[in-house]
Amino acid sequence: MAYLAKGRREDLFVLATELNLKFDKSMTIATLKDLIISCEDYDEELTKNIHSTIVEDRKAREENLRIEEQKEKLCIEEREEKLRFEQLRLDEQKRKDEFELEKLRIQTQSKLGADTSKESDTKFLVKEVSKFIHRFDLKEDISLYLKLFERQAQRLNIDQENWVSHLLGLLPTEVSHIIAREPDDKANSYEHVKDLLLKRFKLTPEKFRQLFVTHQKASERTWIDFYHELNTYFNGWIDGLKIDTFNKLSDLIITDQLKRKTPFEFKEYYLDEWANMNSLFN
Repeated sequence: MAYLAKGRREDLFVLATELNLKFDKSMTIATLKDLIISCEDYDEELTKNIHSTIVEDRKAREENLRIEEQKEKLCIEEREEKLRFEQLRLDEQKRKDEFELEKLRIQTQSKLGADTSKESDTKFLVKEVSKFIHRFDLKEDISLYLKLFERQAQRLNIDQENWVSHLLGLLPTEVSHIIAREPDDKANSYEHVKDLLLKRFKLTPEKFRQLFVTHQKASERTWIDFYHELNTYFNGWIDGLKIDTFNKLSDLIITDQLKRKTPFEFKEYYLDEWANMNSLFN
């Protein structure tokens, strides 16, 4: 019976349950031992075997739990290590991007003039451009923004070979980094940079349609500016849908009007293709 005295209380609770004995959780090892050996059908050999099985099961569970905890710990350490390496990679990439961006700025600025007077003129032009056009927001239409930038650059008589350097100062850092990754000859070419930005940030035809319909004239813009903005949105809409004939354009405009009048149930039925539906009867 010594095995009972040396056993764990939790094992004795399980043993008492297996023997159909009544007990409460406040009982000590000694009282549990007395309860077990004093029962009418107590068989020491059988009870000892049951107790051994209970102990082995508990130890197996504890070992499995320890192994699982160790595995979880290793997984956490591996994830943290991967995150550290990824952060190091991102930091290194950011450092390279910033270096390339600074290199690009220095190169483009050096092309703006070698003497002091020309450098002063350049600084003036940079301020003038930023005065007439705001910094680009990623939520905006890049094609319209570039057209506004080009018009302001032309008004200020800035040579096109210097447009990239002025544009860089108006773009968010993440966009400037995209340009900085290009080869030097391409990064300094406005046409290449323009194509790059249009491909990366071009809006969908449906978004152009929404902008065309809802666009309002800004107080600081002229009516000519407003005309060009609407023209950009309209052309972005029809070009994106490949509207290249008068009949297609007619269908598009009429369909757009019909779509505004259709009941919600009809729109819901054609929800997946609604935005690209250019004609309701083809």
